[in-house]
Amino acid sequence: MPRTSLATALLVLRAQTGSEEAFAALFREHSSATHRYLAALVGDDADDLQQELWVTVYRSMSELADPGAFRSWLFRAARHRAIDRLRRLRRERELFVDLDTEPPQVEQPAEPHWDEQALGKAIERLPPIHREAIVLRYHTGLEYGEIALATGVPVGTVRSRLHHAHRRLREMLNPGHPSGEPS
Repeated sequence: MPRTSLATALLVLRAQTGSEEAFAALFREHSSATHRYLAALVGDDADDLQQELWVTVYRSMSELADPGAFRSWLFRAARHRAIDRLRRLRRERELFVDLDTEPPQVEQPAEPHWDEQALGKAIERLPPIHREAIVLRYHTGLEYGEIALATGVPVGTVRSRLHHAHRRLREMLNPGHPSGEPS
């Protein structure tokens, strides 16, 4: 169970003063959430990015001015890692086109159903900014304000992205039904 903001802030302060025990506690508490977030954004590269992220967090912990903002800071750092990786992958795909070859084809998911697997596949098909909002809100449990800080956008934009993501998910999971709701 996640600690309170105050308890997390105290762990951050201890980690900033060199406590490896406090850093390990932060890692245990937040690493699964950052891994889920990274996996939702970059797929199979999540393990590598997770390691890079936590090395960076360890090295730059002293730069965090507000220990109470640790979660937002952490997910902002994870987001930057994911964006960098996605940009690199895009450049590699462009290289395939430049070389007049086809990049590997990604298998298209089957028709969605109202189950966890179909929902996961539908989330994967969302545009990146909507997928990111869904993952940060529901997979990592960040509040709207924390998502705004992590992504660098206003809270209203977070709300809008979540609204559009929900609408698109209903459409994908209920094709052909006007409201997107089950019959």
